[in-house]
Amino acid sequence: MSSEGGTLDGVADTVGSLLRQFTWEKSEPLHAVLCLPGVALPLLLGVHLGYNGTGVLMAGGAMTVGFGSYQHPLFRRSGAMVLATLGIAVSALVGALCRDSTAALLTAMAAWAFVYGMSNSIGTATAWVGQQCCVFLVVSSAAPSTPGTTHDLLYSALLRGAGVLAGGALQTCFLLLLRVWFPAAQTMFTSPDFDPTHFQLQFLREQLSPGSGAMQFALRMTVTAVLAIALYRVQSWTSAYWIAMTAVLIPKPEFMQTAARGLLRAAGTLLGAALCTLIVVVLRPGGQWLAALCLIFLFGTYLLNTVNYGAFAVFLTGYICFLLAIAHQPPNEVLLHRAMATVLGSGVALAVHMTFIAGRKALGIATPVLHSLESRFGS
Repeated sequence: MSSEGGTLDGVADTVGSLLRQFTWEKSEPLHAVLCLPGVALPLLLGVHLGYNGTGVLMAGGAMTVGFGSYQHPLFRRSGAMVLATLGIAVSALVGALCRDSTAALLTAMAAWAFVYGMSNSIGTATAWVGQQCCVFLVVSSAAPSTPGTTHDLLYSALLRGAGVLAGGALQTCFLLLLRVWFPAAQTMFTSPDFDPTHFQLQFLREQLSPGSGAMQFALRMTVTAVLAIALYRVQSWTSAYWIAMTAVLIPKPEFMQTAARGLLRAAGTLLGAALCTLIVVVLRPGGQWLAALCLIFLFGTYLLNTVNYGAFAVFLTGYICFLLAIAHQPPNEVLLHRAMATVLGSGVALAVHMTFIAGRKALGIATPVLHSLESRFGS
């Protein structure tokens, strides 16, 4: 991966390039369609039976695991989906258990963020799984209880983890079956032969060196996540957890990529929030219509995942907006807070990254380069 650094002009050029670049040749419409049933089933059933919260919870797990089907194989082609299903379920459980203790959440987040940063040394699939685990840890820490249950912390946390696990497992099973019936929908993999068994102790020792690119990124992710959690926990407004979630999603090893993603994420969130607030407020769609809008925007999210990051952020925000409306959260207030949180989270990620760059320059430390195991042994 390339080194850090860059001017404001470089960031502007990167943002402009990412905005203009629509790589439609990477879009996979049929595969995007096949990712929808695993989300649609729990969502529509939940709304129909009156268990909106449970449906939303399972749909969240299924939606995330659907993105795992786009990742490189881990031992098997379904490896990323299986690992993500288990990882996000455990993270949801731990995050819910940390609901009432900021110290516990900070400790857990520091561990999760460090492991996520180090997972980049293996490959893109493991890095994606690590990132999603951090996201579910943050989101679950903001959930007061699982709808329809008692407020007992452990019981609620177990049910939350079980709901996410069920949604992820359902999506995995659906996609494995649908791939048999629709072989043409197999998503493209750039490294189909990559096998993490190449991971060796010597490589591990190299990555744990203070000067390695993976260690530097892991340390930066830890600082970023801890600061974002601390900022989120002192807020009293709805969706403050989005500060930490954004701060986890934005950083990349390269500075210009981090800055560009932060700006595009903020712009996409603002545009998506404005569009979906207008739809919800003016048209006032009911439960089944909200579920349909969720699936329409989710299709766009899957389709644009590898096409254009800014457009992807718009559709992802729309999907979440309608999902929250199903869970009976006030859309105007939630989306306003989410836009504010996105800006704050992006600011935290950029500020920490710039501080690390300045610190290295002051100490005369060379900019580390992250060499992943995937790039070393992948095809």
